Amino acid sequence: MFRVGADIAPGTYKSTGDTDDMCYWERTKDAEHSLDSIIANDNVSGSAVVTVSASDAYFKTSGCQDWKKTG
Repeated sequence: MFRVGADIAPGTYKSTGDTDDMCYWERTKDAEHSLDSIIANDNVSGSAVVTVSASDAYFKTSGCQDWKKTG
């Protein structure tokens, strides 16, 4: 889990693929880990593109290759 503005900058990111058959990402409004915290999420097979907003609190990811900032 990355804190937006401290651990990860807002912007668009791309992962080149998954490591365990599935790449999961999640943008959240807080660190509560509840369903109400989720702004957007997805399970992706293959490459993924996510735009992290400055208003997001956290970006969580698992099973994905490294994320590279593209914009």
